[in-house]
Amino acid sequence: MPSSERIEIRDITNQGFQKHRLIGLERLYIKTRKYFYLVQAVMFLLFLYLSIGPLYAPIPKSHDTIFSNLTLLSQFAFWGIWYGFTLLSVIFVGRLWCGLLCPLGALSEWVGKFGLKKATPSWVKWNGWLVIMFVVVTILGQTMDVRDDPKGLALLFLYIFALAALIGFVFGKKGSRPWCRYFCPIGKILGVVSRIGMLDFRPNKQRTNADKLPEYIESGLCPTDYNLSIKSSTLNCIACGKCVHAKPKAMLGLYLRKPGEEVKQIKSRGANWSEILFILLAPGLAAGGFLWTILNNYTDYRNAVGGYFLDNNMLSWFNHASQLVSSQTWNQHYSWLDVTTITTYMLFYGVVIALFLSLSNSVVAKLLTYNRADFIDCFKGLAYQFIPIAILSIIIGLCGKFFQVLNSDFHVPNNVDVWIKAIMLLASMIWSLILSYQFIKNYKEVSVATKFIAYLIIILNVGVLLYLWWPAILGQGPMSEVEMIRKHLIVPS
Repeated sequence: MPSSERIEIRDITNQGFQKHRLIGLERLYIKTRKYFYLVQAVMFLLFLYLSIGPLYAPIPKSHDTIFSNLTLLSQFAFWGIWYGFTLLSVIFVGRLWCGLLCPLGALSEWVGKFGLKKATPSWVKWNGWLVIMFVVVTILGQTMDVRDDPKGLALLFLYIFALAALIGFVFGKKGSRPWCRYFCPIGKILGVVSRIGMLDFRPNKQRTNADKLPEYIESGLCPTDYNLSIKSSTLNCIACGKCVHAKPKAMLGLYLRKPGEEVKQIKSRGANWSEILFILLAPGLAAGGFLWTILNNYTDYRNAVGGYFLDNNMLSWFNHASQLVSSQTWNQHYSWLDVTTITTYMLFYGVVIALFLSLSNSVVAKLLTYNRADFIDCFKGLAYQFIPIAILSIIIGLCGKFFQVLNSDFHVPNNVDVWIKAIMLLASMIWSLILSYQFIKNYKEVSVATKFIAYLIIILNVGVLLYLWWPAILGQGPMSEVEMIRKHLIVPS
């Protein structure tokens, strides 16, 4: 850009959305952010205790509860409360978990102060890490049985903590968090959720020629390298509050907005294909991670694959898998056959559902547009309207311990947790339907009949996802023999 060119700035301090600025919260950030490191240190120690302590705790007995056994408490804390409630919290308070509480981000930032401070290469900045990390961690969570096997949980967290420290040591600079922006499997998902959230750190002044400036600049005030003067999305904002100053003419302010506002304007809010692929993959992959434990079609698939290996004298597939990627405990030993079939079963569900959603969204985009550029923009926009369903799928798939403890330790009737899950999923589907309706309605030049057909296709998409999750939500799927053996309900013959 020529040095003589002047970037025009339009003051929007007194415009409509300014009345939703949360000055009180900005002041609270300013007063408390110097103590954030103390909270993060406590969270780090708590994570260590809950992930390492169960390795030395007694094996839970049938009469134990979360109040009498550390292993059960750890399982409930991580897979009953932490993961699900963290995802949901982003809708209301942004990524406060990342900016205030997360021990991973704090560790990576702290290590970076003493590290190599190398320039961040292009392969690190690749957007595709969102999908890669989500798929790998989700599958490892199943093959390592992190919800029931303390060793699997500890080992998976060891992998993630070690990678966070390594990324921070090599690429971290003072105050920066390359781990949070590029790699964190939790943080990247939280970034997608923040697109439909109610809080937004955004400029108080808008640059009219913002498209001529880079969206991200390294070594600035922002730990995730936002060019704060033109910040337009919440995707990589960790809600640390370093950019707010609670002054009327400050560069950025903290604003309240309508839930889902950002996805309505996604064309100008930094949409990317990695997010879209994640949104399309998440419902199927998460469902596969749950359904393999309750549907007999997994047992049939495993038996067919195992039979093929036996017929061809490929017996090594029946050996115990490595403890680095599988659960090997006193009561279960996953073989390479188990690891392979669980992985491919989950991937099958993820890919098939992603292809179905892609095809149906393509049909809708074709109905609503007349040229290739508009078609691509429409396809992208339609995908983002499915964020509520994608996120609820992950929450329900990974947070079964919450409902299990409600039944076993708090004696809540079984039908109550069924209704809670059903209401949550239906609410997410209704939200996605509303967002999709508002998105389709914006195509003014398209006839009402065409819009009606397009919306019927969206309803079909949602119906397919409801059918997919029906066994998991309402518990109406038959439990597989494999899962009965795992739960000691039957003895293998």
